[in-house]
Amino acid sequence: MRYILFFALFLSHNLLAETQHKSIPICSALFVSSVKTKAEKMGGYDKFKHCAVSCMLTLRCPASDVLEIGILKELADVFGPGNAEMDDLEADFKGVDLVLQKKATNDDQCSTKCDKIYPRHSCK
Repeated sequence: MRYILFFALFLSHNLLAETQHKSIPICSALFVSSVKTKAEKMGGYDKFKHCAVSCMLTLRCPASDVLEIGILKELADVFGPGNAEMDDLEADFKGVDLVLQKKATNDDQCSTKCDKIYPRHSCK
């Protein structure tokens, strides 16, 4: 399973890199720490954090940067101590989509919308 996930992430990363012609999602890297801290204060459960962080980052950075940093994080989880999951990437995509669809225009809306997608007491 990990090899399939790695292969899918590798392909996705290469497709994003080809379309953007850059190697590092710089904007997302600058904001991820502060946004992650904010999201953790709003709710500490995994899929909510993926959704909320991605949403908040997309308010500040290009969506391609945000998706790329999410993919890189999952790639790091494949080889590191983390737990790589396709569901994490799905939550990242949902967070980005909230901004792209103009359903969230500030951090509080990101939190509220992601909490509706991934409620606190769900198994997700």
